[in-house]
Amino acid sequence: MVENTRVTLSLNPEELIWNLMPVPGKPWMVVEVRSEQRRKVHFLCWDYRTNSQVWQTEKLPESWWITLISVGDEVVLLKIFESTENPDRTRWYPISVLTGTALPMPPHLKQNYTIELIRPFQFLAGESDFDKVKSFLTEQVNCTPVLGLEYLEFQNLIFISFYHGNPAEFANTLAVFSIQGSLQWQERIGMNLKGIGVNTFFLVADRIFFVKNKSELVTFRIV
Repeated sequence: MVENTRVTLSLNPEELIWNLMPVPGKPWMVVEVRSEQRRKVHFLCWDYRTNSQVWQTEKLPESWWITLISVGDEVVLLKIFESTENPDRTRWYPISVLTGTALPMPPHLKQNYTIELIRPFQFLAGESDFDKVKSFLTEQVNCTPVLGLEYLEFQNLIFISFYHGNPAEFANTLAVFSIQGSLQWQERIGMNLKGIGVNTFFLVADRIFFVKNKSELVTFRIV
């Protein structure tokens, strides 16, 4: 069974959720937020149980060419790109997982991870696994996927994120089925897409997380 979905974080219209990673041992998610309009990026830590912000970065050394790389139990590791012409010119920028403030770079950073993040498998059009799931979806929900899909089996449930529709106007739907094949839940999580994405959902413990319309972090428990 699955709970009803719950939007735990909703951004301003011009902002996009670019990346997100769970914090080990806490009901927190570190989120990379970008605004193409303002060419700005910031990072925040969100408590998805209480629907409240833990921290948000202030005065980053780089306004755009910086990205989220990893989250450990003490350090959030960001990477700064120092040259737009040479992507190999980078440096690390560590911040505290508890406060979001800058930290000195330790000589030998070793991140400790205690969360098992489960990501789906991606099957692309033309692969045998894609064709098998395509036949299943056509029969169960009367919808024919295109381009690619993501598939995961967990606790007697099947999770499938698939694309359908016309070129440059693709929709992305996430569906959950019982292991016997009956539909338990489905929701359209993206519209007017030009292509497919990767890791459109993931599981942490007994929860599924996904980003809807690039600006809403949604979660529900698997019970």
